[in-house]
Amino acid sequence: MAATKTIVKRTVRPNSKKKKKDTEMPEKFWIGIGILAGIVLLVLYIELFVDKPKSVWPEGHNVYGVDVSHFQKKVDWIKVRENQVSFAFIKATEGVTLHDKNYEQNWEGAGAAGIIRGAYHFYLPYLKPEQQASHFISKVKLLPGDLPPVLDVEVKGKKSTEQLRKDLKIWLDKVENAYGTKPIIYTSYKFYTDYLAGHFNGYHLWIAHYKIPKLNLEKNQYTKLAFWQHTDNGAVEGIEGRVDCNVFYGTMRDLRSVCIKEEE
Repeated sequence: MAATKTIVKRTVRPNSKKKKKDTEMPEKFWIGIGILAGIVLLVLYIELFVDKPKSVWPEGHNVYGVDVSHFQKKVDWIKVRENQVSFAFIKATEGVTLHDKNYEQNWEGAGAAGIIRGAYHFYLPYLKPEQQASHFISKVKLLPGDLPPVLDVEVKGKKSTEQLRKDLKIWLDKVENAYGTKPIIYTSYKFYTDYLAGHFNGYHLWIAHYKIPKLNLEKNQYTKLAFWQHTDNGAVEGIEGRVDCNVFYGTMRDLRSVCIKEEE
């Protein structure tokens, strides 16, 4: 009797690993496409709808500075220097008695950071110019390499324009005799054009005028325009809160030529 052959059917199972790989590839592909699309949309949103911070410095200038007083509290001058600041004007005195409480700290800090320094006096027109000049001279020691002393005049007071000019000249002359260099005059654009223009030729000017792309004042042989305070609302790393920002009309070499010279 012949043996009966048993036929065993084998079930061929699909390769589960291959199937899983085939399904994973399209998922990763579409996830990648989705991420890329999200990045593109984010970039477009930022470009079109997000206000990007503007440079604190106006175009066309590359020598930058700040001016400070005790209102800026403790300044980190090393950080200020690292943020492109090359010069600083520091409040020293006001009237005949006020001495800025942070003057020495700011003066030493700016110098140690390698920033070119200048000191300024806030002028009060109802006080005697001789006394105001003496007050400034008693508090401020300037050395070669420092910027000339600064007369900050912003208020006319009740005096006539002619008398104001005479008083300012008294302050300027006394301070020039004390330091051997002509002071810088700081004022606003309107104050300058209303009261000072044409009467103080020969003095370097530091003019404040905000929210304009360019100062409407030309530098020439009569108008020695040197500095422009273009904002009182600037932000510079190392200074807490807002600060006045300035630019110099010229190069670093030009700026150093304005500074006090060594005595010959």
